[in-house]
Amino acid sequence: MTSKGPSPVDLESAAPASSRRSLLGALGAVGIAGAAAFAAARPASAAPPTAPTAGDKELLREAMRFELAASALYRDAVDAGLTDVAAEVAAVFAENHVTYADEIAGIAGFSADSMNEDIYDQFRSQFATDDVEAFAEVASGLENTAAATHTSLLPDYVSIDARTLTAAVVVQEARMATVLIDLGGLASSLDDVFDIDAEPLTLTGGTTS
Repeated sequence: MTSKGPSPVDLESAAPASSRRSLLGALGAVGIAGAAAFAAARPASAAPPTAPTAGDKELLREAMRFELAASALYRDAVDAGLTDVAAEVAAVFAENHVTYADEIAGIAGFSADSMNEDIYDQFRSQFATDDVEAFAEVASGLENTAAATHTSLLPDYVSIDARTLTAAVVVQEARMATVLIDLGGLASSLDDVFDIDAEPLTLTGGTTS
């Protein structure tokens, strides 16, 4: 599965013009600091392998399936009738999640060909909307949940590749959440952006090709 859309680092091109766009950089810095701390949490005496271990691959497969479910949800939002900037954001973010899935699959040596059906079903009805605020609210929640879920997996990875890629995905998904908060006008203060209460999901089963 190969992404043909915008690069996942080009998030700002899909965001609405706003004086709060600078928050993207700030949130990215916070995410980088937290993810880097997790990624460097191994003892210096341990020499971790570069390539994913068998245990890493099991976790990475579940992470990949999460990403494909997220992509499908954004496509549902486009199909439900989102227009203008909201539709552009949804389309770009759908491609971003496909790209993350491809990159995860690439380092693990398997194909990005199945999504987590349970996660898809959990959010499906909420994403099937043409209301911009409702879309922004559920999608920002999904991105924060995704970032929390990937962060929860970081200490369990052994390899450098798994930890490094996961940390990068965490940062990008935190930035995507900020774009969505801005899109829906959901933040009345900085606390609404930075004080995020998102619980990680347990990624098991629920797959479909």
